[in-house]
Amino acid sequence: MNRYLLDTNFVSELRKNKPHGAVLEWFSGLQETQISLSAVTLGELQAGVEVTRRQNVAKAEQIEQWLESLAESYLILPMDAVCFREWARLMNGKPDRLLQDAMIAATARVHQLVVASRNERDFTQLTVQIFNPFTSELVQPSRILSRTRGFCCAKLSPTPDAHVCRH
Repeated sequence: MNRYLLDTNFVSELRKNKPHGAVLEWFSGLQETQISLSAVTLGELQAGVEVTRRQNVAKAEQIEQWLESLAESYLILPMDAVCFREWARLMNGKPDRLLQDAMIAATARVHQLVVASRNERDFTQLTVQIFNPFTSELVQPSRILSRTRGFCCAKLSPTPDAHVCRH
């Protein structure tokens, strides 16, 4: 039985008035012990609350209450020293736009979790197992490397040798 670390885009989907049907179906089939969140995801969601607060205080408070409930309902995994060291390994030679996704990927790797995310494009650069609940596709790290071989390495990372490629 796989255990999952829910990415921010997945959690945000659950908050929508009409979440994607495949996402709801998959999520409703999980046991609570299969679900974890990263402290990074809570931080990203809180940042969204703060942006909303500048425009609509009442809506921000509503979202923040939902966020509190979320934080109390699921296991929240911290970015501890072990995760930060794994993050540094993952970020070596990668663009800064991957900072938060790499923190989530590092947490997943340290705790041997599958990342549940729609964002295959960024997570494929971080050699972590990904499950896309929108398409019901599990992407294994070995497939991740073969997928990236079809692209120019320079487009995936700032230096060609920062990424495993043999094309």
